[in-house]
Amino acid sequence: MKKRIYRSICLTAMAAVLAAMLLAICFFSGQYTAILQADLRDECRLLAAALPAGKLSDSILPPRARATLLEEDGTVIWDSSSDPSAMENHLDRPEVQQALRTGEGSCIRYSHTLDEETCYYAMRLDSGMVLRMSRSYGSALSILAPIIPSLCLILVAVLLASVLISARLTKTILTPIVKLGSSLNGELPQEYYEELAPFVSKIRRQRQQLRRQIQRLQNERDTVSVITGNMREGLITIAPDQKVLSFNPSALTLLHAPPGNYQGRSYLNISRSDELHRCVCTALSGASADGQILEEGQCCRIFASPVLQSGTCSGAVVLLMDSTQQEQNERMRRDFSANVSHELKTPLTSISGFAEIIESGMASTPEDCRMFAGRIVRESSRLIALIDDIIRLSRLDEGVQMDLCRCSLQSIARDTISSLEPVAEKRQVSLCLEDGPEVFLTACPSMLSELCFNLCENAIKYNKQGGSVTIRAWQEGQNAILQVRDTGIGISAEHQGRIFERFYRVDKSRSKQTGGTGLGLSIAKHIVERHNGSIQVQSHPGVGTAMTVTLPVQGPPRQEEENAADHL
Repeated sequence: MKKRIYRSICLTAMAAVLAAMLLAICFFSGQYTAILQADLRDECRLLAAALPAGKLSDSILPPRARATLLEEDGTVIWDSSSDPSAMENHLDRPEVQQALRTGEGSCIRYSHTLDEETCYYAMRLDSGMVLRMSRSYGSALSILAPIIPSLCLILVAVLLASVLISARLTKTILTPIVKLGSSLNGELPQEYYEELAPFVSKIRRQRQQLRRQIQRLQNERDTVSVITGNMREGLITIAPDQKVLSFNPSALTLLHAPPGNYQGRSYLNISRSDELHRCVCTALSGASADGQILEEGQCCRIFASPVLQSGTCSGAVVLLMDSTQQEQNERMRRDFSANVSHELKTPLTSISGFAEIIESGMASTPEDCRMFAGRIVRESSRLIALIDDIIRLSRLDEGVQMDLCRCSLQSIARDTISSLEPVAEKRQVSLCLEDGPEVFLTACPSMLSELCFNLCENAIKYNKQGGSVTIRAWQEGQNAILQVRDTGIGISAEHQGRIFERFYRVDKSRSKQTGGTGLGLSIAKHIVERHNGSIQVQSHPGVGTAMTVTLPVQGPPRQEEENAADHL
């Protein structure tokens, strides 16, 4: 815009200067012609007044003037520049005809006699003859020729001045507009074009509206970014050309992709999984698809859906969910069902066999009947214990309401020792509680008693004759610690990670001998987790095992608080 205004002003100034010079030349030429004709008229009148008896002489003529005397019929009588006898009749000359009609006439034309442009003035005398005066007519340019170099210098100076003035005027014109443009967000400057005020007001309103819309879009984008960025599920949006439009960190984590910016790049840079490729291609073709990726011990579910606009697929949305825990739970449920069936079938088969022996009369003596009846009682007790453990484990899984109160770990340990002393004496294992300050915490006393009982019972069952089981309780910061340490057979490292699984036994033959159900440690772990605690095992084969339970002193959140949190 600045260049256009500058160029327009320059061209206008130059055109004005040139037009002024041309008009001045034209005006000067007109004035020169008028003055020349006036001089010829005056000279002709003076010559006519001084004409002596019709005789003319060159001595009475003005300098550079030519005089011609004609008869009424156009015959040349006398001419100051040529021989009259050699001259043709001048009756057809325009100035002569005009003088014969009106008394005087003038004309500027080319003279064949003088061979140049000539200005003529003719006047009819009282005698009827015509007196004509003429003078060479030089153009205005020929007259101005001596001063043309000076005029050219003046013209160049004027043009340079026009250029400088144009630059100054351009800056002066644009300065208010520039200030006005820079003040669209604030108040109008003191100097501005009033004609632009409505235009500026409209622009300002539109900018404010646009700013509000941009702010709203930014807020919405930030909200969506915060939501997707904190999702545990992965989310990827893909364009029709298979380029990534957006993604969240969880998607990279679930697909084991390194951190980086994948926007505008093919989704294959994130993962080259065949299952992901199949789902994305299906979604981009306009149909939904789902699949599953198993990689590095993790199971990832894929849900791909097309984005349809007016019947055309304009992209795809891929949702990724970590289903590892779900698959593990499903596997555990399958294993649990199989193990329960197996564990229940074994004592039931024994009971049924012993009962058939008694029914068939094979146990003919009272001693045999008592022996088989005793076995039936033992297998029934084992079956009842197994069912009780399964029921307790099921109730823990369902998250039954806990009766929380303030209780002492030392008191619970002492009660456990009292309950297990007969069993320990039978197996020749000593039970003791280390002295220390009372440790109080908020928990469910019945669950803690079962926890301590299961840990101590396992320590007794898998101990050596003459071995010991030591219970210790202490407090560390906001946590209460309960440790059960034995001098038993220990657990090898490859089994330590699975001892809390349901029905898992390190030594199945010894477990059968001790009458364990394989659910004690699993129940213990569930009780600890219900109290927001943790349990660790440290064991060395042939040396012993130490089970350490860490529980918060303040206890787990109340059930109503958990429900409120889940609701939020």
